[in-house]
Amino acid sequence: MNKNGKVEFMRFVFSVIIILFHCHRTLDFEYWMIGDYGIAALDRGYFGVEFFFLITGFLMAKSIFAKRGRIASGVDAPVDLGSQSFRYFIRKYMSIFPYHVISFSVLIVVRMFTREIWGRIDDILQFFFDSIPEFFFLQKFGFTYTNVDVIEWFISAMLIAILLLYPIAFRFYSMFTHVIAPLGSLWILGMMQYNYGTFADHTRWLGFGYACVLRAIAEIALGMSLFDLSRFINRYTHSETTQTIFTVLEIFGFMLSVVYSLSGYTSRYETHVLIFLAISIMLTFTGQTRGNAIFDKNWIYWLGKMSMPIYLCQLIGLAIVYKYIKTPPIAIRCLIVLAITFAMSLPCEYFGRKLQQVMMKKFQLPIE
Repeated sequence: MNKNGKVEFMRFVFSVIIILFHCHRTLDFEYWMIGDYGIAALDRGYFGVEFFFLITGFLMAKSIFAKRGRIASGVDAPVDLGSQSFRYFIRKYMSIFPYHVISFSVLIVVRMFTREIWGRIDDILQFFFDSIPEFFFLQKFGFTYTNVDVIEWFISAMLIAILLLYPIAFRFYSMFTHVIAPLGSLWILGMMQYNYGTFADHTRWLGFGYACVLRAIAEIALGMSLFDLSRFINRYTHSETTQTIFTVLEIFGFMLSVVYSLSGYTSRYETHVLIFLAISIMLTFTGQTRGNAIFDKNWIYWLGKMSMPIYLCQLIGLAIVYKYIKTPPIAIRCLIVLAITFAMSLPCEYFGRKLQQVMMKKFQLPIE
């Protein structure tokens, strides 16, 4: 799969913003200080998750479209829908799970010390048993007994949404991407915005499931519609003026999303910002915007590759700083969290990649 430098760069940017958001929540990092004046900060730092949901949907639609095209042209034989859906799901699962094993194992040990349960065998056993659903990304089915790595709710919700949406989109591709996905996503997001004032509460139980699973379904579906919209745009040759307009919209959407994420502005406009972010992602993937060569750099692709290990390792640094490093100013504590996170992400990426190669070979799956 061809990489897009702009997308890889934004992966890294939003990963860092999410870390700062969790510093805001855990370390009481509430203001950007300018002299004696404080500006409310990072109340919307969770917004980076929206970027990853949209990207997931876009790439899933791209994969489905390509597979259907190969079948229609006779290159690939027709497939059983259930088998094809599960194959895509397990490939996505295995692309994350090896890195998760490394970070999760380290974090379990850190949690034992920071929660001071080390040495009490009954507490340790209960802690291990309670963490089993989380270890396998099952927590957002409702099996939430512990919070070893609470930020992995995102992965659990994403995997549930993928397994639900893939077979529907594969079977009814045009109807799904043109009608069901845009209508359903806006309906779900609007419902949560109207009832709860936000679609971003990942702990809210709705009686039949977690709100974050609906959030994942809505945003991944929206991302799938973006792929088909990008295909429509690419059917035409666009003038330099049009490409300049696309570039301005692209930059505006990303900048708006970043500024909103770093701010303490009201959650009332989450959906507004989400739409602009979606437009930016779609325009970036068309290749019809300017500046692509600037981001076509190996170090940017490396940052994009590191975004997942960074995301997975962030609570290691945060737990250590919260428990043991209390005296430095908040800015220094945040920098220490980032430093520990980046340091841990390097072995996580290396050993996770090695484990991934073994597991992908075992299941005879291509590495993405």
